[in-house]
Amino acid sequence: MLRTAIKTLLARKLRLLTTSLAVLLGVAFMSGTLVLTDTVARTFDELFADVFDDTDALVRGVTEVESTQFGDQRQRIDAGLLQTVAGAPTVERAVGFVQGYAQVVGKDGKPVGQPGQGPPTFGSSWIDDDELNSFTVTEGRAPQAAGEVVLDKGAATKGELTVGDRTKVLTQKTPVDVTVVGLAKFGEADSPGGATFVMFTTEQAQQLVGEPGKFDSILVVGEDGRSQDDIRDAIQSVLPPRVEALTGAEVTEENQSTIKQALSFFNYFLLAFALIAVFVGAFIIYNTFSIIVAQRGREMALMRAIGASRRQVLLSVLFEAAIVGLIAAVLGLVAGIGVAAALKAMLAAFGIDIPAGGIVLLPRTILVSLVVGVLVSVASAFFPALRASRVPPIAAMRDLALDRSGRSRKRIVIGALVTLLGAANVAYGLSGDAPQPLVSAGLGAALIFIGVAVLGPITAGPVSRLLGAPLPRFRGISGTLARENAMRNPARTSSTAAALMIGVGVVTFFTIAAASIKASVNDSVDNAFSGDFVISTKAFGFGGLSPELAEQLRGLPEVRAASGGRLAPVQIGTAQKAVFAVDRTTFGEIVDVGERDGRLADLGAGTIGLHDDVATDKNLKVGDQLAVKFGGSGEQQLRVAAVYEKNDVVGDYVIGLETYEANIADQYDALVLVDKRDEVPAAQARAAIDRLAAAYPTAEVLDQTEYKESVAGDVDQLLNMIYVLLALAVIIALMGIANTLALSIFERTRELGLLRAVGMSRSQLRSTVRWESVIIALFGTILGLGIGLFLGWALVKALADEGITTLDVPFGRLVAVAVIAAVAGIIAAIRPARRAAKLDVLRAIATA
Repeated sequence: MLRTAIKTLLARKLRLLTTSLAVLLGVAFMSGTLVLTDTVARTFDELFADVFDDTDALVRGVTEVESTQFGDQRQRIDAGLLQTVAGAPTVERAVGFVQGYAQVVGKDGKPVGQPGQGPPTFGSSWIDDDELNSFTVTEGRAPQAAGEVVLDKGAATKGELTVGDRTKVLTQKTPVDVTVVGLAKFGEADSPGGATFVMFTTEQAQQLVGEPGKFDSILVVGEDGRSQDDIRDAIQSVLPPRVEALTGAEVTEENQSTIKQALSFFNYFLLAFALIAVFVGAFIIYNTFSIIVAQRGREMALMRAIGASRRQVLLSVLFEAAIVGLIAAVLGLVAGIGVAAALKAMLAAFGIDIPAGGIVLLPRTILVSLVVGVLVSVASAFFPALRASRVPPIAAMRDLALDRSGRSRKRIVIGALVTLLGAANVAYGLSGDAPQPLVSAGLGAALIFIGVAVLGPITAGPVSRLLGAPLPRFRGISGTLARENAMRNPARTSSTAAALMIGVGVVTFFTIAAASIKASVNDSVDNAFSGDFVISTKAFGFGGLSPELAEQLRGLPEVRAASGGRLAPVQIGTAQKAVFAVDRTTFGEIVDVGERDGRLADLGAGTIGLHDDVATDKNLKVGDQLAVKFGGSGEQQLRVAAVYEKNDVVGDYVIGLETYEANIADQYDALVLVDKRDEVPAAQARAAIDRLAAAYPTAEVLDQTEYKESVAGDVDQLLNMIYVLLALAVIIALMGIANTLALSIFERTRELGLLRAVGMSRSQLRSTVRWESVIIALFGTILGLGIGLFLGWALVKALADEGITTLDVPFGRLVAVAVIAAVAGIIAAIRPARRAAKLDVLRAIATA
């Protein structure tokens, strides 16, 4: 049986290759992601190990608030602590260090980097100690006075800045004029992961990016012969509460982990699309082997008749599937190295620069690729193989086996149960109660696709009849045969369409999700914001606009009110949350939050406002106390001063600027809302605001319409990237349609030969195959649209508390998806149709 299986594979090399392609592409994407991840990890591990090699210990404030969006929040330490650390036993010398937000402006007047959509942009103090400084000057010199800066080489290259150039740096103060006196490299890299650094003197760094009289950390070199643990312990013994000491090795490991964590979302994002591609490939493997088993019924029956056992037949088919999977895995692994290079270029496009280094191919990547390729192929072929082993020899000898799957009650029950189980998992994953919500929702979506695929033969016949109804009239006998072929074998039609169903379903889901996000933002602006202009930086939590901009705007005669809004991470109970800080004297003039109890104007020092859902859930009312933990000051008891109904702009928690400034060191506005005077024309007000905002290069002045379009543009940019990644799954699905049609041509050789014998032309035969492909593609598209619509609706319902309240179904785009699917179906059928038209009539009729 083993020799027979090998000979069967060798006799059909083309089929072996085309079947392998379905899994190969998915494995290539998965192995490419793993190769990229391992390459990045090793590159930065070695980089940080080198740059912190001489740092024996680091002193800093303890972490008060952990935040995935804003980074861990901790208090700064008093500069006077430097003498205490320097005088500790085992310490040879110590240097204070300051780090925060700063963004250099390039020669073209535009800020370098975009921290909201890429690596952060840092400002820091220059360390005059070669052992402790992570940077090395490669051109020019170190800063020696206020107004002098050193740039990392990556930032200088992006901004086209050189030593001696004058430029501006954006901080929490008014933009500062500086002179570039030096360029530096981070170890052997131009920049650490694409992040930009502007390095000042220590005093100016404290003024602009930190706090006067404060350090963010203290770096330590210990006495020779002392272990890092001894140095850390000696320092810790002299430190006050809420200040900690770490060894240099711990600092290195933490920085390595930070880089990995920063890229983890990107890696998981890519792996999700790799899994989608593999999932689609699994359907194609299943469908291909189902057809192969049906076509080789006589062959297998003959084997059974001459003594082969069911087990031998089963293992024979699974062996073929394993070979297919192994070939796909090996080729996919090789192709994955090229995919990793493409993904690295994609990271560079987002501003994340990975230092040059060799490709890292770990045994884990090889093992995962081989296991996924072989396991997916064998698992997908198991049920077709099982059916092959169960066919009685005499029954399999018959010329024709009727497809009765469209009337199977067992199929209806199983398909319905799997679909309902999937829907329940999606609901659980999106409810907020699941420990791993994305895993639960993803598993639920996969089960829905499987359940609908199981139910496919039940609906394939009627839907194919409906979709093909116009064909007899417009395409004559070719259209009639195309419809009848799609209806005659509903199992083949539905399984062929299943792969495309997944691709279209995921595309539809993301399309509806993006449209709903944009519609919800538009509704939020219309319902809550009564102002005329929004000034935004898209910093999303790292840096922002100097609060001085809002003050200057309020001084314009064209402006009635201007109010900045700030964001900060906090911990409430055990949950990470974000609070929105507002100027209580002006914010209510521009934004309507639907005050239910109390007023925003009451948000003085030590108070907080809550959305009514939060107040209800926590059983709080005006006058009650709520414990809120800040990164800079620890836990504070805030009195509830207002309860409101609209959280579109401010979110679930809002505080006044007095509370923000008392507990948060860095002061940035995430955005500034502006309302012009009624008697001032919009164009005149816009011109005045533009002139003032021009001094702040990150400030983008938008009216209401432009602000909505800006948000829509960001969503569309992400959506377009998702479409590109999903194109892989759709291509695999179309390959499956082509492969299935090609196999079905072989299955229907005698039938096609007879049609040619009775007068059907080659063009009519090609048309028949093409239109059958269109029916299959449209059937898969309809199923995918239905599933995508359900998943989009479920997502909007689940995110209602996050401000995504409007379900928007973009019918125009979805119709375009259906049209593209039909055209793709025609393209997929070109080669099978040509093959059918080229059949030799006499040989086809004589086929046994």
